[in-house]
This record gives sequence, C-alpha cells and structure tokens, in this order.
Amino acid sequence: MEKVEENNVEVSTMGSIQEPEKSYKVANSDPNSEVKFKLTLEPTMMLLLLGVNISMMVQTNLFEERMCLHTALGQNKSVNCHNLTAAEQEIIQPAVADLQMIKNLIETLVPSFMALFLGPWSDVNGRLPLMLSSISGVVLSNCMYCVFSTIPALPPITFLLCSLPLAVSGGTGALFIASFCYIVDITDFRTRAFRLGVLQFFISFGSIIGSLLSPLLYNKSSTYAFALSSMSTIAGLLYTSFFLKETVIIKEGVNTKLFNVTLVKDMWLTVVKQRFGFLRSIIIISAVVLTLNLIILFGEDALMYMYLQKQFSWTLENFTLFNTYATLLSACIPAAGLYVLSTRLQIPDMYLATAATGLRIIEKVGLAFAVHTWQFYAVKIFGCVVFTSEPLVRSQLSKIFPSEDLGKIYAFISAVEGFGMLLGSPIYTTAYNMTIHNFANFIFFLSSFLGTFVLVLYILTLFLLSRSTKSENLLIDN
Repeated sequence: MEKVEENNVEVSTMGSIQEPEKSYKVANSDPNSEVKFKLTLEPTMMLLLLGVNISMMVQTNLFEERMCLHTALGQNKSVNCHNLTAAEQEIIQPAVADLQMIKNLIETLVPSFMALFLGPWSDVNGRLPLMLSSISGVVLSNCMYCVFSTIPALPPITFLLCSLPLAVSGGTGALFIASFCYIVDITDFRTRAFRLGVLQFFISFGSIIGSLLSPLLYNKSSTYAFALSSMSTIAGLLYTSFFLKETVIIKEGVNTKLFNVTLVKDMWLTVVKQRFGFLRSIIIISAVVLTLNLIILFGEDALMYMYLQKQFSWTLENFTLFNTYATLLSACIPAAGLYVLSTRLQIPDMYLATAATGLRIIEKVGLAFAVHTWQFYAVKIFGCVVFTSEPLVRSQLSKIFPSEDLGKIYAFISAVEGFGMLLGSPIYTTAYNMTIHNFANFIFFLSSFLGTFVLVLYILTLFLLSRSTKSENLLIDN
C-alpha cells in the first residue's frame, strides 16, 4: 500500500481507496479463508425468503377476501368473495391498498428508528444476535397469520397485529444489515461484489420456490400456506442458531445495552466526519439512491398483483408464473453477470450499477405501455438487473471506507431507507387509488421518473469518486 500522508488516506496499488483501518475485530482463524468459497448464511436467507414469499403472495388475496366479507359488498349473495370479478376488485382494492399501506408503515417506522441503534450495536456485540432477533420476528409474524387465517370472523384490520413482531424485532431491515456486514466480515475486496451477488441468488431462489408453492397451497387453504411459511422460517432460525459462527470478537466489558445513545452519536460522527475528497458526500448519495430504489421496488410490488388483476384479470396462478419468471431472471443473470463483469473483468461497481439503472428505466417505460401478457414478460428482461444495484453500492462502500466504520454506515443507510419508505408507500398507494379508474399504469411512469433521478445521482457519484483519489485507476481496478 502506498501512503498518502497529507490526506491521511491509503491508495491501493489496485486503484481502490481505503481509509486506514484500526485494529479490526473480525474473527477469522484461517488466514486463507477469505479466498475460499463456502456457504455460510446463504441457506438461512433462502429459507427465510421462501417463507416470506409464500406468505406475501397469499396476503393480498386474503386481505381482499376479508375486506369483501366485512363490507357491504359481501352482504350481496351474488358476490363470491373468494373469486371476485374485475369490477368487484375495483371496489375493494382501494381499501386493500390502504390496509397494505398501514401494514408497511408499521413494519417500517419502528425498524427505521431501531436501525439507528442496531448497526452500531452489532459492530461491538456481534452479527448473530441481530440475525436471531430479526428472524424470530419473522417467525412469530408468520405463526400469527397462520392462526388468524383460521378465524373468518376476524376483521381485516386484525391482521395488522401480525406486523408488530416484525416491527419490534427490527424487521427485515435489521436482517439485511446483519447479513451485509457478515459478508463484509468474511470476504475480501475482489470477491465481495460476487459474493453479494451469490447471496442475492439464494434469496431469489428461495423467492422462486415460495412463489411456486404459494398458489398450490392457497388453493387448499391460506392456512396451509402460512403453516409452511412458518416452518420454513423456523428452519432458517434453527440453521442460524446451530451452524453460523460469529464473525465479531466480543471484547470483555463491552456495553451490551441496545438503546445506547453513545453508539448512535458515534454512528452520526462516522457519517459526517471530514473525509478525503468527496467521500462524505458519497455516503449521503448512496443512502439516497438505495432509498429511492427501495421505494420503487416495494411501491410497485405492493400494487403489481392488484394492477394485473384489474387490467388483465390475472389469477394468482398467472401472477405466480410471471413472478417466478421475473425472479428467476433476477437470480441467474445478475449472479453470472457480477461474476464475469465484476470478479473476472474487474469493471467498477458503480459503472455496473449505473448501467443497471439505465436498463431499469427502460423496463418501467415498457411496463407502462404494455397491453399484452407477452409484453410484460419481454420487458422484464431489462428489469432482471434490479437487484444488482444494492450489492454493488454496498460493495463500493466497503472498498472506500475502513471496516470498523461499515456497520455504522450501513446502519445509517438502513435508517434512511426506512424513513424514505414511510413516504414511498403512501405516494404509490395514493397515486394508484387516484388513477385506478382511467390511468392505473401511472405507477410505472412514476417509477421511471424516480429511476431517472437515481441515474443522475449515480453519474454524480462516478464524478465524485474520480475526484476523491489521486489514483487514475480508481474506477477501473477496484
């Protein structure tokens, strides 16, 4: 490493910059373990996403049924609440969208606040406690859905109680903070983007299996679906408990208090402290682009099934086939692409993220104008790179900031993502409810507009990175 003392920064001969690290606290007994590939938390994430997708695919239909049964529409004997027509769905869907919006707010608000504490806490108390806590919340939530689905007399609003375990345990946000930090702990710079891509492949594979099983189970009973979802997430919890090893060396006398204001203060000081070049600005921009990406992703996902039900009379089986196809593309192509483009050819992470965003904009415009089923399948080819942006951005951050800062930086980003999503869900829900009768595809134009703004921010990040090092090769060999 070549020292650049006047800027107190290290410039790698490979071209990436890395601020000097302090004595690091990652447990790694094998000095060569960083270059060996073996599965660690990937099976955990696969089992969890399998269960989560089984549950999520059923929830919309279950909400529609219960909303129908507990409104005036359900009192009409000619209406079959278990098989609504397009006209009946148009009546029910605004109320269902509002219910899902409240559900998303519950599952986002508290975890966003807790993320401020959880990331820094895991830096000194370990990754596994954070994983086990968030997984336990998912398990309890699925078990509650399983029980509540057996009681038809319960009004739809009762299902909001199922979101409380997710909220108080840190939610999926805490799980992804821990998992990203875990991957950073066990990988080196060259393999990190690919390893994050492999993690995304296992997540997508679990999602595919869950999507395929969901309609089969729902045709028997929604309770069957939630039961299998519960068992899958319990299996993930047991795997994590017995097979994963802690990657952080816990020091004696460390403060184990969760709501430690000092940790939050340290996180904030880590984010805002003066850094070489424009590295501080890059943290802020990264948080914004990842937040906008999540707003687009979850805003559309919450409404896509209802949109396709209304516009094209799709059933759960139709949507499952489409969702499986899209997820399969998003699993295989990015993982293979990251291996070739990032690991082998060493193309810079941010170049790849920028290109992926451009393809994503094309996808959104295509979805907005699609009027036939085959068109939805065709344009999804452009959107298959949607899940590469987050691992690429996090991989880039891990290459330019010291390891002891990453947990704090990821926690800050997770908190910003959560608070941003508090705005995103109401925005998409309001837009859909306002345009459902004559311009329901407006949500895709909204996504393309937000995607264009993200593209501009990626280009700005490339410029700032080029001005944040004296190495001419920063964006080529990182």
